[in-house]
Amino acid sequence: MTRADRSRATAYLSLAALTAVVLLPLRQNARPAAERRDGFPLSYFPMFSARRSSTGTVVHLVGRDAEGRESVLHHRHAGTGGLNQVRRQIRRRVRDGGAQLLAEAVAASVAASTSAAERALSEVAVVTSVCDYDRFFAGDTTPLRRRTHATAPVPTRAGAR
Repeated sequence: MTRADRSRATAYLSLAALTAVVLLPLRQNARPAAERRDGFPLSYFPMFSARRSSTGTVVHLVGRDAEGRESVLHHRHAGTGGLNQVRRQIRRRVRDGGAQLLAEAVAASVAASTSAAERALSEVAVVTSVCDYDRFFAGDTTPLRRRTHATAPVPTRAGAR
């Protein structure tokens, strides 16, 4: 066997092995749904096929104006980084008993905001909301349940309001 033949055989074997690994999860289709199993790295992609809860729970920040109207505050008031990173930080601080300190820090951040809508807020709250996914994505963002962990007044600036 020449060197070129060995190289070609190695390439064909590698291609066959790679094809087998990619197609291996398809054998799950032959099993009854209850017997299908997922496993890394040969995933059956349960993120697309698994049953999901119809509700979701999120810890977040809410601002209220003097009339009681609410708006969801931007995550930048609670920390730096991306949304998911800050969201986890908020949840951890609430879990560890730091909701009041978080509310006060967010209130100070809102007071320093250049946004007219945020400057009109009189109070911030750290809350946990449970929402129905179908209703939420249809436009009804009213939570099914809400728990307020802490509130803090937004400090007024001298000469403001």
